[in-house]
Amino acid sequence: MPREATITYDQVARYAESMRAEGRKPTPRLIRDKHGSGSYGTIHKLFQQWEETQAMAIDTASSLPHSLQRSILEFVRSETDSRSSDLEARLSDATTYREELAVENERQTQQLEEQANTIAILRTEKSALEGRLGEIETSLGSIRDEATRERQSAEAARTEVAKIMLRLEGLPRLETELVEARQEYQAADLARQELEKTLAVTRADFQSLEQSKKDAVETLQARLAESQAELRATLAQLQVAQADKFNAVEKLAAVHASRAEEGSRVAERIGALEGALTTLQQVTTPQRTPS
Repeated sequence: MPREATITYDQVARYAESMRAEGRKPTPRLIRDKHGSGSYGTIHKLFQQWEETQAMAIDTASSLPHSLQRSILEFVRSETDSRSSDLEARLSDATTYREELAVENERQTQQLEEQANTIAILRTEKSALEGRLGEIETSLGSIRDEATRERQSAEAARTEVAKIMLRLEGLPRLETELVEARQEYQAADLARQELEKTLAVTRADFQSLEQSKKDAVETLQARLAESQAELRATLAQLQVAQADKFNAVEKLAAVHASRAEEGSRVAERIGALEGALTTLQQVTTPQRTPS
């Protein structure tokens, strides 16, 4: 964005006309000194524009009547020599202006270089400040989160305080309940003591019962050992009896087999005898003759 000028053409024209009215010759240097600020180059350019308007004012005289123009021309001729010196003075002033303008340009160039260095420094500082701003925004986010947590903690604390206040309001009732609880505790303690006494008696009875049970178990174990010994003896006898039984069965089976063979042989003999008897009967019986 271009920088706004600190002096305008109207101000330059007003200063120049004021100096001319005071009888002084206006120059860009005097105008700048009177204004107090502004670029010398800008003031010089505006001053040249003002001088051109002054020359145009002289040219407008050509539209005057001829008699007046002759008088003016004669006056101009008479004033040519004096004007020549004035032009030489103006040329000298222009040279001075040029030198002053060169000095001003050099000063402004140096100033621009200084401003460029300042801008580079400011850009570096801006980058550092932007980094710092990022850190601050991050810290601010953390602080906001922490504040949110603190508000939540504060809300929870207020809730707890409200609960505590409600409890404090019910403190007389709690004290009454505490007295009742202490009385119940005392009654329970007395009951506990009675129960401990009963338990001591019961423990003695239990120990006696345990001893009796132990004696009974020992007796039963002894009887069981005796019964197991008798059972083992009985089993041995049973095994012997089974062996004898197996032997007897084998012998009986052999006898049955022998008797079966003998019966078969007897049956064969009986059959043979019956056959022989039948044959004998046929032989001994006389045959009948037909009549």
